[in-house]
Amino acid sequence: MQKFLGIVGLAWVTFFGLWLFVYTTGINTLAIQSEDTLPAMFIPVTVIKEGTLYADTYYPMILEKYPHPDDKKQVKGLTPFYFKKIGEHYISAFPLVAGIVSIPVYFVPLLLGMPINWENLILLSHLSAALICALSGGFFYLLGKKLTSPKKALVLTFIFLFATVNLPMVAQALWQHGVVQLFIILSLLLLYHYRETKKLYSVLLSGVFLGLAVLSRPTAGLLLPFFVLLAVYFAAKQLDQKLSFSALRTFCQHALLLVAGLVPSAAFFLWYNKVFFATIANQGYSGQIASNWLTPFPVGFLGLWFSPSKGILVYSPVFLFALVGVFLAVKLYVRHKSHVEYLIYSAIVLTHTLIIGSWKHWYGGWSFGYRMASDILPFLVLLLVPFVNSPRFYKVKTVFLFTVFVSVLIGLMGIAFFDGVWHGTFDDGFWQQDWLWSVENSELVFNLNRMLVKLSLLL
Repeated sequence: MQKFLGIVGLAWVTFFGLWLFVYTTGINTLAIQSEDTLPAMFIPVTVIKEGTLYADTYYPMILEKYPHPDDKKQVKGLTPFYFKKIGEHYISAFPLVAGIVSIPVYFVPLLLGMPINWENLILLSHLSAALICALSGGFFYLLGKKLTSPKKALVLTFIFLFATVNLPMVAQALWQHGVVQLFIILSLLLLYHYRETKKLYSVLLSGVFLGLAVLSRPTAGLLLPFFVLLAVYFAAKQLDQKLSFSALRTFCQHALLLVAGLVPSAAFFLWYNKVFFATIANQGYSGQIASNWLTPFPVGFLGLWFSPSKGILVYSPVFLFALVGVFLAVKLYVRHKSHVEYLIYSAIVLTHTLIIGSWKHWYGGWSFGYRMASDILPFLVLLLVPFVNSPRFYKVKTVFLFTVFVSVLIGLMGIAFFDGVWHGTFDDGFWQQDWLWSVENSELVFNLNRMLVKLSLLL
């Protein structure tokens, strides 16, 4: 518990402290990374002060600072994309969980009478996002200890927290991705707890947290068949059963238990949809599901991995060793029929990047790095386990640590320089995506040039 609290506390202070430093010194004055996160900033306020999810009281305040781009003078009565107008009410167009989870951070300051203004909400939202990501790191460490030595689990946790887009993006705003990662890790942790203890309630609770992940971000629903497979695999491994009617019954029991865990989240979704949205057609993603799969294969898929400005392997080169981990896992499975869970994690990563790669905005819009792949970061880091547990790790340890160092530097660059300037200069939108493949005009090169300019001015 002491190590868990230490990781959470250190990560929380680091995430928040780095942002506060660049913000107060004027290095990066972008306080809110995206309008996507605005509703989540206000949900704790409306729940605590008014007992509602509607943002009606604060809608004029939000609209004044972040109006609809086609109605900046507010004469057409257009509602910005991040809200939905339901009758005379305004509610988040996006899932509510990130805001709801942030209520404990907001509670005491608001109870003590903290004024509702932008500066205060910016501080509270940054504290909340940093804490959510820090908690994910703490639980990831507990998960990692089940798979490797405590020392290596600590290294993997460091990578998860600081050598990925968690540092410059997920931990710096109330994105949906932060709570998705948290609930995915908790769900996995409970499945591994089942593997160790054979307690069936762990499978059910794993489903509960998986349901919360789906409630937080619908794309997490892609995980369901894989988590069912993982639960069945752990059951087969624990019971050492060969295929039989009894074994099949046991496997179905575990699968149904996991799926049953999703019921509370499904019930909550149906309740708040009926009470606040009136119909599912008013949900923010409802109008996009059938029409926004516009990116041809393999453009988006390759972009998620290799784009100079959005690629996983470009922004976090440490994940080159995750590919090594996949190779080793396949090798171990062929030889010993072991390490099946890593094959499942590989399938999750591949499926997610294939499907999200066909989404219109696979590159994540105005955001730093591979935002649309950040949901699968827990699995990408877990795929490092076969590598760090192998003799190969010690042979190339220096190269591995160098990629960790570079990945952290890129994250720090995001903290310092992600302010929308690069997007404003080169972002030509979805219909013309050459800007996402330019090395010369890539975000990293652009930021390096900015850094050199600033250093020359200082010198």
